[in-house]
Amino acid sequence: MIKTLVNLFFLIFLFTSALRAQEKDIEYFITQGFTSSPLLKDLNNQLRTNSYDSLLVKASFQPQVNVNTSLMYAPIVKGYGYSEPITNGQQFLMQIAAGQAIFNSKAKNAQYHKFGIENQGITYSVKISKLDLKKAIISQYLTVYGIYNETTFRKNLIQTGEDEEKILKELVNQGYYKQTDYLSFLLELQSITFELTDYEIQYRKELSNLKILCGINDTITYQLKNPDLALVPASGYVNPVFFQRFKIDSLRLENEKVIINSHYKPQVNWFTDAGLVNNEPRFIYQNFGVSIGISLALPVYDGNQRKLSYEKLKVSEETRKFYRDFFASQYDQQISQLNSELRLTMEVFPKLGKQLELSEDLIRQDKVLLNTGGISVTDYILALKNEILFKNNINQYRIRILQIINEINYWREK
Repeated sequence: MIKTLVNLFFLIFLFTSALRAQEKDIEYFITQGFTSSPLLKDLNNQLRTNSYDSLLVKASFQPQVNVNTSLMYAPIVKGYGYSEPITNGQQFLMQIAAGQAIFNSKAKNAQYHKFGIENQGITYSVKISKLDLKKAIISQYLTVYGIYNETTFRKNLIQTGEDEEKILKELVNQGYYKQTDYLSFLLELQSITFELTDYEIQYRKELSNLKILCGINDTITYQLKNPDLALVPASGYVNPVFFQRFKIDSLRLENEKVIINSHYKPQVNWFTDAGLVNNEPRFIYQNFGVSIGISLALPVYDGNQRKLSYEKLKVSEETRKFYRDFFASQYDQQISQLNSELRLTMEVFPKLGKQLELSEDLIRQDKVLLNTGGISVTDYILALKNEILFKNNINQYRIRILQIINEINYWREK
């Protein structure tokens, strides 16, 4: 009765899952992850805001126009008050003033270049964030797919075992096997069924983690397609995206030098104004006027601030080179270690395949012997356990190979 209920529950579970299941591949989850990532949205928005900052700098170099208005009255009471020749007693001012710095193309270009470098830095962050997210999604996808394989061959094994169980029951009735042999086989089959239930639960859990990682909000049980990962060709450490950050840092430091130098160039500004300046209301109609002029500011001495700024940039450059060289060494070691791990793992894989072929041949022969009473049920159960073990090993090694490929591709990405 219990066995019947378990099998009925299991069939209903599989039927319901089959109705709701949809096949999805790695690219689907990667696309969903990129679309849903708040970090990528943030970085893209930073690129947008950076373009506005560039426009603000451009606007700051345009002529600046201001309207200035003031009304001042300085009374003198019993001979006490501000000196009237200085204050004129009262003053009314209303002017439109304009001014602009000129001969500053180097300073202007340095500011534009600064925003260009910042854009490169943000673009680099976008690439790295995508690589990190892609790697995490593929890794989780492979984890889910490995569990899916575990459930698949257990389903097939249970189906085969149920067919054998019917035959074994007849052989017990005919006296070829003992009732205890039948019960031992039935217990082993139920054990595999419970394992399948555990893997189904684990599959749903890990699939849910994958959907959370990708920002997918649904309760559909997806079936995952076979992951087809190929190695990205090696291209030397100068090309991968991870080394672009050191180039960007170098450009930033060089541009800082240009900005520092621009502060020590002569500053030339033109200015003009037009309006009304008056201290005697009755003559106000005579005090409309204009003025125009030019100013020059030439830095002479600032306490060696430029030299100190250069020294500061020099230290930053030394730090940049140290990080670059250290990362290059780590990068080479990482790739070498992963290639070695991949080679050794792939060498084991064919051996496991041969073991599985022998195990499957043994199972086929044991089935024939079991159906004729020529083998003990204990030996047949042992053969079933060996087949499960070999399939587990092959599945784990295959997923491990794909995980290593995912790791290598992450470091080789351009």
